[in-house]
Amino acid sequence: MAAFVAMAYIVYRIMSGRWDWGIPYLFITTVFRLLSLLVFFLAVMMVNSLASPMIGGQTLNTLLAGLYNTLILHSWVMEPYGLTSPLANIEEVFASFRGSLLMILNTLWQQTFTFLYFLFAAVGVALFLQSLVRMDHKFVGGAFISIQLILVVAAFREVSSVPNFVQFPSDFFYFLGSNVQLLALISFAYLEISYQMIYSYSVGKPVEEREETLKKQLLALRMATRKQDAIERGETVSSTAMSRSSGATVFSFVREAIERRVVGTSEALENLDAVADVRRLQNFVDEILRNDPAARDELTARAAAPSQGYVVRSTVLGSVFRLGCVVAISFLLMNPSVFVALLSLPPGISDSVELLQPEFILLFLVPMILLFPFVAMLIGSLVAREGEIKPDKEEKEKLRKEKKELKAKKRAAEKARKERSRIRKEVRGEAEEKDEWDRAIEQVKQ
Repeated sequence: MAAFVAMAYIVYRIMSGRWDWGIPYLFITTVFRLLSLLVFFLAVMMVNSLASPMIGGQTLNTLLAGLYNTLILHSWVMEPYGLTSPLANIEEVFASFRGSLLMILNTLWQQTFTFLYFLFAAVGVALFLQSLVRMDHKFVGGAFISIQLILVVAAFREVSSVPNFVQFPSDFFYFLGSNVQLLALISFAYLEISYQMIYSYSVGKPVEEREETLKKQLLALRMATRKQDAIERGETVSSTAMSRSSGATVFSFVREAIERRVVGTSEALENLDAVADVRRLQNFVDEILRNDPAARDELTARAAAPSQGYVVRSTVLGSVFRLGCVVAISFLLMNPSVFVALLSLPPGISDSVELLQPEFILLFLVPMILLFPFVAMLIGSLVAREGEIKPDKEEKEKLRKEKKELKAKKRAAEKARKERSRIRKEVRGEAEEKDEWDRAIEQVKQ
């Protein structure tokens, strides 16, 4: 949160003097003025097209001028268009419309940039608040881009206060304390801290959810076992929210089997077997918890979660390392004099004006930027290749033999089943009964 506030404050300070708090309201009213002017003009043109076949000459001009005067001066009270008195003819109507349209468009152009400053700032703050609640990458990236777009729009407006390097400094400490670098470092720190928080949340949240789920399951198992014992003793069992949600639904067949004392059917025997399985499972869990003090953490997946000290230490060290790398790489890539000194170029090249051009800096910057995704893709492909286990010739031959043996066993089992079925029919004297269709076919054949 502190990094976002610092980033937003630096942008606010850079744009100091251009935050006119009345601009959003004026921009909206100007847009409505433009729309109303277009509606007025379309109304006049529609009346002109409908009335021109029937009315012409001075009467039509007077009618259109009166309609425009009524819409502008009386119905909508739009004195901001510059009209202080009624118009006399249609030429004045078109001249007034053209002048009002140009004036509104010019005002709208002047107010659009300031309105965009407020719009991007509001969107950035809203997305930042969403990122605190939902912990998602898209909200963090959206908040960062929205705040940075304020400076991008200001650069199109040619605002002189937007930080920029006219000539890249050769002094590292001057580069580190410049407004451009401070804004870049704080913006990077905001992204780094936010993504680290999201990563920690994504790692720890499933562990917590699994821990809660397993705790509820163990509690439901213990409550179900106790209720079974109480039902067998003939005691009355009270119902709770936990039992209704988990235990009572799962073990309702146990209560029914014991209370009705239905013994002898297959369903009752299965229910009683389930009762015994539940008791054995509870005894097994109790024995594990009694013999191993750390078993509860292992069962609830708490032991799989990294410790808080490890998370904090790795986060701080990793963030500091990446921040230092970004500062060093950005200074080296954007300062050609370092490479000129390392390559020992002749004076004709080292003193050349082309070294200060952006194209020369891009020769170093673009390959370095593309290097990181290339290395990531290379590592990912190597890991995927190592993860694929390719069987050798012996394993393939073994799998082939196992498949053949399995097919042979299936055929033998099918043959034995058919043989047993045939013998059973012969012993019982069960001949296959023919229906009327089979008898009719035999008669036709004869």
